Amino acid sequence: MRNMTRRGAVSLLAVAALSIPITGCSSNGGSGSQAPAADNSADSNGAANEAAATTRTVTTDKGDVEIPVNPTTIVSDYYLGELLAVNVKPVIASPYALNNPFLAGMCDGIEPMNVTSAETSLEMIAAAHPDLIITITEADVDKYSAIAPTVFIQDGTRTDEELFLYIADLVGRKEEAQAYANEFNDNVAAVRDEMRTIVGDRTVSILEVWPQEIYTMGSHFARGGSILYDMWGLKAPEPIQTAMVDGDEAYEVISLEAMPQYAGDFILHGVLDGTDSAFVDDSTLWANLPAVKEGRVLQYEQVAFMHRDPITLKNQLQIFIDFFRAHAE
Repeated sequence: MRNMTRRGAVSLLAVAALSIPITGCSSNGGSGSQAPAADNSADSNGAANEAAATTRTVTTDKGDVEIPVNPTTIVSDYYLGELLAVNVKPVIASPYALNNPFLAGMCDGIEPMNVTSAETSLEMIAAAHPDLIITITEADVDKYSAIAPTVFIQDGTRTDEELFLYIADLVGRKEEAQAYANEFNDNVAAVRDEMRTIVGDRTVSILEVWPQEIYTMGSHFARGGSILYDMWGLKAPEPIQTAMVDGDEAYEVISLEAMPQYAGDFILHGVLDGTDSAFVDDSTLWANLPAVKEGRVLQYEQVAFMHRDPITLKNQLQIFIDFFRAHAE
């Protein structure tokens, strides 16, 4: 059985690439005998004040970085829904993020990052002349920083809301993000008692089918687990609850034979795009699970549920509400 902590679990399409050389401009400001010293000082102070007014220093997961106060040309190799939720469109985003069905209709004008090779990715980014790059890939920070100010965000170190507010602050939209988050939290809390009453002392599990593998997740690996387990306090089967809700593991890969131990009274069931799930769906073990027998299975679209941005979470919340209400007694 394989497992992974949340920090090691992230799936990336941001590619490793060779550094792009950058040529700097050397300013030779030698003062002539006719130039008064006071004038030079005034020019220097004016330039410093102008720079201070247009840039600021932010703390990142790889040190302090000076970024524009109001970035206008943004590239993100992973995060997208966090930006769209506060009405900010990057010029380039990861194809991985752009494929999220919950973001359909919001991505017009955003170019998918060319991931054909490391070189094509960097060439595309450089050609866009961004003034801010947001990345989840530590290995790419130096390469990106040669192009524009780059903020590295380490996966798994913030809650969904903390991550949203952090990204929104980078683009000057923290107040809008806080309002969005407050509304979401209110909506989650408004139905919490109702959901807990419907589920009662029964358990909820997330089972996802990959080629000849079954993944189980808790509250640290998207799929809406943070809503189910952290915000509503629903319980998972013991192996999931201990390791992936109360513990720090992001997921476990289990065998078909072990599946009944991880299957809850309610099951969220996803299938990786292009995967033949017959080895699970046509098995006697699956057919005999109480949740399957009694129709308490929520089939979710894996390509959508694999994200954890605020727009995805908002949509997941409504799907969960409708699912559990359909099983109210």
